Amino acid sequence: MRKLIVCLFLAMLAACAGQDKVEAPADFVPDSRPMGKTYVYECADIEFMTRVGPGEMALWLEDRYVVLSQVRAASGTKYQEGDILFWSKGQEAILEVDGLRYSDCEINHARAPWEDARRRGVNFRAVGNEPAWSLEIRDGQNILFRGDYGSTVLLFPDQVKSENGDVREYAAEASGHRLSVVIDNAFCRDTMADVEYPFSVTIELDGRRYRGCGRDLDYPWE
Repeated sequence: MRKLIVCLFLAMLAACAGQDKVEAPADFVPDSRPMGKTYVYECADIEFMTRVGPGEMALWLEDRYVVLSQVRAASGTKYQEGDILFWSKGQEAILEVDGLRYSDCEINHARAPWEDARRRGVNFRAVGNEPAWSLEIRDGQNILFRGDYGSTVLLFPDQVKSENGDVREYAAEASGHRLSVVIDNAFCRDTMADVEYPFSVTIELDGRRYRGCGRDLDYPWE
């Protein structure tokens, strides 16, 4: 009798273990894009920005912000919330919103870093080349410098700002590093990217000088 009870108990454990193992649907394909990456899409009659997270996607339209959940898709990846649907596969993307379907959307890779910085509350962003670097300023908060193609990342939590006519200057120190930034209201062209900017930027970091271009960031997505 005891042997029978033990057998029944082991069978129940095996059944429960089998129930805990849930197989993903065959047509559910996890989003292969890097988590937390920003994308800017431009369509014929609309443009929007997305940011991918685990199992969901933030979507910024010109008049609203929505979080979509990933749903099953026969191919590619699909996100949906109510009557708003987004689908993509490779460089191809489709957005359905307010009963309209936009199927001619393309990714603008050059705009993505700027829109991502805008959403993170950055007030001013600058870039330069040889080697590639970027600078992000949050007024009254911090300055973030990325240099040497991203291998150098320095955060300056405190800053001193001064203005003299069309020139803005920032000074900051952190962890033994000294930074100064001069932003001049003078036309600037990034010849490598063939992009024009309203400000010329000069950076002095630990005695090393960087020159580049930048612009203020407003918040049209809010």
